[in-house]
Amino acid sequence: MNSGLANGFDWSALALIALIAAAFIWGLIFFLKQNRKDLESLRKELKSDEDDETNQP
Repeated sequence: MNSGLANGFDWSALALIALIAAAFIWGLIFFLKQNRKDLESLRKELKSDEDDETNQP
C-alpha cells in the first residue's frame, strides 16, 4: 500500500531545493574566504604604510 505522502511527493523539487541550498552554502563559504584574503592584504598594506611613515625623517 502506498501512503499519500509517497504518492504526492515530488523528488525533483527536493533535489532542486538541495541543489540551491548547496550552491548557497558554497557561495557563502567562497565569499567569506575571499573576504579573509582581502582583510589580510589590507592589514599588510596598512602595516607597510605605517612602517613607511615611521621611517621617514
